[in-house]
Amino acid sequence: MTDRFPAPPMKMTRDEMDTADIPYHFRDYCAHMWVDYKECRTNHPIVWRKTCGHEVHAYNKCEYKEFKRRVAIAIEEKRRRGMM
Repeated sequence: MTDRFPAPPMKMTRDEMDTADIPYHFRDYCAHMWVDYKECRTNHPIVWRKTCGHEVHAYNKCEYKEFKRRVAIAIEEKRRRGMM
């Protein structure tokens, strides 16, 4: 099952996430994009909504892809167990 839906590679190690001070609920496959977003938001505190649109979109897209992967795994698991 995991062969059909491979996990994307982690681009940050736990040590790098600790150094970047990433909260635990953001430590997933998209953590590297969250760091870019927070850096942009810190550099442009007043106009971050206009300036950091690309970073926000890239992070949300990464999170959505991960969500879709997890849903596909859950659906396949239900089908395998005969629940669907």
